Amino acid sequence: MTLPSPPDFSAGPVAGWFFTLYAGAFVVIVALCWAIYVGFKHKNWLPTILIGGGFLCSLCEPMLDFLGHLRWANDLPIYLFHNFGIDIPLLIPFCYAAFLGLEPYFWYLVFKRGVTVKQTFLVFAVAGLTDAIMETPGLNLKVYEYYGVQPFTFLKFPYWWAFLNGLSFVLIGALIWYLEPRLKGWSRAWFLIVPPCGMMMAYFPAGWPHLLALNSELPEPLKWVATAITCALVLVVVRIIAYFVAVDEPTVNWTVGKLVMFRFMLPHQRERMLAKDAPAGVADEAAPEPESQPEPATTSATAVRPAPRPAT
Repeated sequence: MTLPSPPDFSAGPVAGWFFTLYAGAFVVIVALCWAIYVGFKHKNWLPTILIGGGFLCSLCEPMLDFLGHLRWANDLPIYLFHNFGIDIPLLIPFCYAAFLGLEPYFWYLVFKRGVTVKQTFLVFAVAGLTDAIMETPGLNLKVYEYYGVQPFTFLKFPYWWAFLNGLSFVLIGALIWYLEPRLKGWSRAWFLIVPPCGMMMAYFPAGWPHLLALNSELPEPLKWVATAITCALVLVVVRIIAYFVAVDEPTVNWTVGKLVMFRFMLPHQRERMLAKDAPAGVADEAAPEPESQPEPATTSATAVRPAPRPAT
């Protein structure tokens, strides 16, 4: 059921280096400089720790490649390690730092600002779309490929991955939202393992029907059914997340456009956008954290939310 690594296809040096930068290296280098600055100047090391957690999470990649049937081109610039019979390239740690460290930090800020149940699903949709936008160029440049029966594929990208990866980003963000006010001092070092733990908490409760079917000898139609079940389970987990993070009344009129633009605006621009959407009577209770300081493109400027529903 699995194909050998290295494979019998190549990407070329231009495609390999381009995708290494595009998939996260450029953003992470800039964001790491910002995170270290915020840590020293404002004594908040959460962004730095989460970037480190994203790097740590990249150790899970060969397991997921093996289960999900992904293999990399045989001529990428640098291969860092080998596990599950798969060579893992340099771009993966940077990609994970960006999408499993910085991306969840952005969703944590959105959850802290306040979302309804419907808006939680909108956050998930944007997170999944982010994954698709990141992966599609690499697939079409032949940097890597998905093989075997991969349902719901468009432009070589199987969108069941967008479901699972989008859920990972959102679930890690929800864990940060829950733990951030509870972990103080040196205990905040626990955030280092939140990305890998959160990713596995997303993948296996929802992904097991597809992963089992993909690696079995079931007929192809049944593999499609299993993948559809996985996508449905992902939506169930999103609803469970919403039970904990959602508020009854919206604090911001979140839309797809606002969620996307929010990440590329300067802090004062974000504040103006949110102030226009804040319903009357919603207090501005900005926390004295790096959200009020200059941020990288993938984070939010301010985080305010009403009192959350108590966790059970």
